[in-house]
Parts: sequence; C-alpha cells; structure tokens
Amino acid sequence: MEMHGRDKAYFNDAGDGALANFSQELQQIRRSQKRNCRILGVILLLLFLVLLALIIVAGTQARTIRRLKDRQGLLPHPNVTFASYSGDRSINGLTYGGSLFRGSGFWNPRTPLPAALTDHSAIGVGEVVYIIGGANASGAVLDQFLLFDPTFHNYTLLPPIPEPRYRFGAALLDNKIYVVGGRKDDLEVDASLAAAFYVYDIAKNEWFVGPDILEPHSDPCAAAINGKVYLVGGYDKNYGYLNKMQVFDPTTNKWSYGPDMPTPRGDLMCAAFEDEIYVLGGYYDTINKTQPFSSKMESFSPITQKWTTQPDLLTPRGDGAVAVLPGRKLLLIGGEGHYKDNDKLKYPKHTNEVFFGADDTWVEKAMIPTARFRTAAATAGGLTFVFGGSDACIDRVLCPALDTTAVFLDVDHPHVYIYLKDDAYNDNAALTTYPV
Repeated sequence: MEMHGRDKAYFNDAGDGALANFSQELQQIRRSQKRNCRILGVILLLLFLVLLALIIVAGTQARTIRRLKDRQGLLPHPNVTFASYSGDRSINGLTYGGSLFRGSGFWNPRTPLPAALTDHSAIGVGEVVYIIGGANASGAVLDQFLLFDPTFHNYTLLPPIPEPRYRFGAALLDNKIYVVGGRKDDLEVDASLAAAFYVYDIAKNEWFVGPDILEPHSDPCAAAINGKVYLVGGYDKNYGYLNKMQVFDPTTNKWSYGPDMPTPRGDLMCAAFEDEIYVLGGYYDTINKTQPFSSKMESFSPITQKWTTQPDLLTPRGDGAVAVLPGRKLLLIGGEGHYKDNDKLKYPKHTNEVFFGADDTWVEKAMIPTARFRTAAATAGGLTFVFGGSDACIDRVLCPALDTTAVFLDVDHPHVYIYLKDDAYNDNAALTTYPV
C-alpha cells in the first residue's frame, strides 16, 4: 500500500517522539542509579563508622578490664574504688562493699504445683525436674513422686515412694535418685525417723530398697560426687544437732561413716560443687544466743578426706534451697529465720545469694517475689526452678504450705566489686540485719 506524504510525516513524528521518550527514560534510570549509588555509599560509610566505634568501645572496655585485673582504681577518688575480684577484703585501706551488680537477675512465675507442698526435695535431670515426697497443707506426709516438664508446663505422677517421706535428703548419681534420712510421718516420735533407704532407677521407672542408713536423721542434706552418696548433718531423735556424715558406696552396697563436719547443724543445705560437697547454713544449738541460724559454709573433699572453711553466707539461714548454676555458681534461695530473739515466730526469707566459685564471693541476687522456706529447687535445661515451701508461721510444727513455682533467670555480668572507705555506705554490711 502506498503511503501519502501526510501519513509519512505522521509516522516520522511518532518515531521521533518515541525516541525522545526513550532517551528521557534512560536519563532518569541513570540519574536513579547515581542516586542509589550515593545512598549505598552513605550506608556503607555509616556501617564503617559504626564498626569503627564498636572497635574503639571494645578496645576501651578491654583496657578497663585489664585495669580491673590489675586492681587499679577506676575512679580517682579517696573513698571508693572498684576491683575485678574480692579475694582481699581491703584495698588501699578501703573496705569491701559488695558487688556492683547486687540485686541482678529476674524471677518469673511458673505452673503451680498440683497441690501445696512443703519439706520435699527436687532433683533436676536433663530438661526435667523430679519432685519427691513432702507434706501437704494439712501436714500429712506424702509418698508422692512428680515429674515436672518445664517445656510443656505440666506435672506427671510417677510410681510413689515405697514409704512416705519428708524432711529428708535426696541426691542424683548415675541416673538414679537416692532418697535418704528424714521422717515418715508427722508424729514427732522416735519411730518417725526413717532408716530405710530408697533408690529410684530413672531408666526403669522403678523404686528399689537399699540398705538402711547407720543412724536415722531428720532434716539432713544429701549430695553425690565421685561415685558415692553423702548424707550430712541433721537432727537425732531428741533434735540434737549433728555433725555426722554417712557415706554410701553403690559398688559395695554399704554405708560407712566419713569425717565429721566441723559445725554441727540441722536444716542445712548442700550440693556437689567444684568437685567437693558444699554444706551451707542450717540451725545449730545456741544456748543464751539470739541468732540460732548459721551463716557457715564448709566443703568436704572426697580426695583429701578433709573439711575446708569457705566464705560465710551473707545472711544466716536454714531450711532454704540450693542449686548449681552454669558458670561455677551456687544459688541459695529463701530459707528460714527467727525474728530477732523470738524463736516461735518463723519467717521466710525473700533474699537470695549466688556464690561465685571463681571469686570465692557471695553476691545478693534479685529477691524472690514469694518468700519461702522448707522449699526445694533444682536446675534443669540451664534454668533454676523453686517449688512450694512454707510461709511465715508462729506454730513450731505446722506452717502454711505453698503451691507456687518460680524460675530464676540470671544475668551474666562482669565481676566488679566495690570498695568503700566509710562503712556507713557499705550495703554489704547491712545484709546481716533482721528481718531480711
């Protein structure tokens, strides 16, 4: 088809317009690319500056830590300084005043127990916790055996203990739970003391009867280390305070006596820690004294067969709970105290302490929301759980039982300790006052 002149002009104009539009779009794309390149350059520059700032901060912190390790004061002040450990209780005439991170950590509630429980024990195994025996809100002693699963927040009933038991010791050794000592009823008579010894095989989900202990004790503590189970302290049938230690060897299936503990006491707490048995706090005979609870911590070495005095607790207490935390730490939870010299008024403690094995130092941690004693705690899956216990009471035997459960979330902080000139500003010194 032959195209007339006007049609040719139209198509030429259309082609020139399309070419012009294409050229404009190309220029816009180039300008956009340049703009994006400039933005990318600015972002890369900012990232470089942030990285440089982080390197500078890290270098500054490293120098600060080196100064701390050299025990050089960070503040040019005559009344206060800091150090990275507290092995010495004075620096240049200044008195140790506690941790810079005193009170750190968090407590969160967890699924309550099926029913209120007191004077029981808890053992952490892997990701779960076994809760053994105890007494209910009416004071009845139980043969109850529970499994707590923190992942699914539930409790499962397991085969009961062959005999009801409370105020006893429990330990974990070779995937077996050992239940030893304590009382089998709440009648407070000689026959209530339990000599029978029970072993729960986790793999078989079955209880076995072991040989009777050499002397029945109530309110002892137990721990296992180096292939043996240790039963320490407690009360005899007349509530005399004991320093006896009994040792069970599964290879011979026999009990024997170990070296006596230096400080007789009952209602004490113990744990396998730093390749030794650490024994904490408790209640001891205090004729004509107003503070019947102990702040003593002593450790026993199965290798040397000797006891060693360790740093005292920040606050005297008994009937609390102790658990081993990751990073060479012991967590001491709650416990019992008497208000001043009134031994009929028992009150539970809110305060909790962590012992740093690397520093040989106690540091107060966050207070537990519900104060408690006669409680139990265990570490499972890297977290520490506390179960039940008793609230404040005046009656010497039956105290209100709790069903509350909580988990402790620790804060991993630098080991920085304060040294002060004036004791009036020493928070650490105030921790021994009552009530706490």
